[in-house]
Amino acid sequence: MPQTLPDQVTDLRPGAEEFPLMIVLSIIYPCNFGCPNCPYTDGNSEIRKFYRERSGELFPVELWNKIAREAGPYKAWLRCTGGGEPMLHVNMVEMIEYAKEQGARVWLNTNGSMFGPTPALRSKLDRVIRAGIDLIEFSMDAGDPQTYALVRPPRGGPPSDAQAWWDRMVGNVKAALELRKTHKQGTRVVVSIIRQELIEGKLDDAVKFWLEEIGVDDVITRKFLSWDDNTSINLGTALDKHLYAANPTERKEACVWPFERLNVDTLGRIALCGQDISFRTSEQFPNANDVSIKEIWQGEAFNWYRRMHLEGRGAECWPCRGCSAWLAGVRDWKYGWLNVLKKSGDHLQEVMRRDLGVEVEIFQPPARKAG
Repeated sequence: MPQTLPDQVTDLRPGAEEFPLMIVLSIIYPCNFGCPNCPYTDGNSEIRKFYRERSGELFPVELWNKIAREAGPYKAWLRCTGGGEPMLHVNMVEMIEYAKEQGARVWLNTNGSMFGPTPALRSKLDRVIRAGIDLIEFSMDAGDPQTYALVRPPRGGPPSDAQAWWDRMVGNVKAALELRKTHKQGTRVVVSIIRQELIEGKLDDAVKFWLEEIGVDDVITRKFLSWDDNTSINLGTALDKHLYAANPTERKEACVWPFERLNVDTLGRIALCGQDISFRTSEQFPNANDVSIKEIWQGEAFNWYRRMHLEGRGAECWPCRGCSAWLAGVRDWKYGWLNVLKKSGDHLQEVMRRDLGVEVEIFQPPARKAG
C-alpha cells in the first residue's frame, strides 16, 4: 500500500498502511424494524433473500473471533452493522466482550430496541458497556414520536401507539448514558439521523433534542444514499434534492474507502467498499474464512484499486465508475467518522469530569497529516 498520497489527498489516515483502520461487519440480515428507506427492507432489494437462501443470516462466531484476534493488536475498529439489527444476534453480547478482551475497538450500530425496557434486555446493554464497548450509535432518524413512527416503524407496520414506541427507544438511549456513568466507562453514545424527506423542516429541532435534552455525545446527520443498482430506493425521498442531480461521469480525487476500511459479510466475503452492499466485488478477493484480513488488505486486488484511484483513474474501475456516492463527493477524504470520534470523545470526557470527577480512557484519533 502506498505510504504517501498525491497532493489532492492531504489527510491520509495514519495507521492503515498494514491493516484497515476499520472492519465493517455485516452481523445479521433479519431485522425487527421496517424502515422505508433501508436498502434491505422488503421491496427495496433482494439482499435478505440471498442470505436466507444460503443459511447466511448470522455472522459466525468463529469468524468473528478470528477477526477480533487479528484486529486486537492493531486496535482496529470492528463496526457492527449489516442488513438487520445486530443485537438480534443471539451471541452478540459475548462477541463484543471477546473483541474487547482482544484489544479491538467496537462501534455498534443499533436501532436500540434490544436494550430494554425489560430487565433481560437491559442486561445486554449493561454487559456491553461493562465490557468497554467504545461507541454505540443509536439509529433514530427523528426527534419526535410522529416522525419516528414513520421513519422507524416496527417490521409489519406502524406502531399502534407512536408515543409509547418513541418513549421506549428514547428510554434506552438514556439508559446507556446512565450506565456508562455507573460503570465509569468511556463509551461514546451518539445518535444518527438520515437526511431523508420525512424529516424535512424538523432536522434542526431533532438535533437540538438529542444534544440538549437527552445529552448524547454527538448527532451524526448522514447523507441519503441510493446504494446505486443494489436497491430500488427512490432518490426523490432524499432531503438534499440536489445531491445527485448533476453527478459528473468521472472524478480525479481518490475515494477514501479502499485506504482505510474493509467490509466482511456473514459468508466471509469481502467487498471493496460499503457502497457494494450486495458484495458483488467479493469475487475479486479471498474469503476471510480462508486467509487473514491483513493478507487481503495488502493483497493485489486492493492495491490495484488504490493505484487506479491515486492515478486519478478511479472512474475506469468497476463499480467505482457508477458510484453515485463517490461521484457526488459523499465518499471523500473529509468523510466524518474520525470527526465524530473527536467531537463525541471531547463531550464524553467533559461529562465524566463534570458529573463524576473522573477521567476515562478513550481513543482519540490522531491529527491529520498536513499536505
